[in-house]
Amino acid sequence: MKSVKKLFVPTIYLIAILSVIGCILLTIMSINKYLTESEKFNYSINGLIDNEVKSVQGEDNTINNVNVIKPFRDEKVTVGRGFYDFEGEQTNQEKSIIFYENTYMQNSGVDYVSDEVFDVISVLAGKVISVDNDDVLGNIVKIEHDKNIITTYQGIDKVALKVGDVISQGTVVGVSGKSLVNSNYTTSLHFEVNYKGELIDPEKFYSLNVNELWVTKVAFLCRKCKKRLVFYW
Repeated sequence: MKSVKKLFVPTIYLIAILSVIGCILLTIMSINKYLTESEKFNYSINGLIDNEVKSVQGEDNTINNVNVIKPFRDEKVTVGRGFYDFEGEQTNQEKSIIFYENTYMQNSGVDYVSDEVFDVISVLAGKVISVDNDDVLGNIVKIEHDKNIITTYQGIDKVALKVGDVISQGTVVGVSGKSLVNSNYTTSLHFEVNYKGELIDPEKFYSLNVNELWVTKVAFLCRKCKKRLVFYW
């Protein structure tokens, strides 16, 4: 009887250890599967879309099958300062730095500039959730859209909207203006896009179909290719 007990206890431990090892191997195999199939994903839009995703029409067709437009129509408007991409090239990062009162800051959006005042418009249909004024940043309007998207229009003048307004795509938000942060420009608009709580490059956001936006984000560090791989589904 004692010999049976001595044999039974080690066997239980051995089964437990093998179970743990099996779970680890399955996890590694699952990750490797994602990594080896990473070429199927499109990274040209910072991992936000998959080219094979199709638009789906439904009863909640608020902004379905609608492409995102730029926050202006004037063709004379250009990019004065781009979005600071932490994974971008160093030369582009240097051009996306804001210097104000002896402080360097990464640009969280895109600064659009012109020699003439231009209309600022909503990139999508949505609802105005805030209208504020800041001594340094100027007037700030935030609009909430479907698909967990929030857009910010900063440093503008002649604000034409108020909190609670439900607007359509292309509605005039105001006109370009000046702020202390962008005082070196004749007239400008600081524009930001927040998708599911994460700031993204607006320049890579335009012309997307809103139904092509991913819902879930998972990031892996590929030791072999020495890159950070981000998957959305």
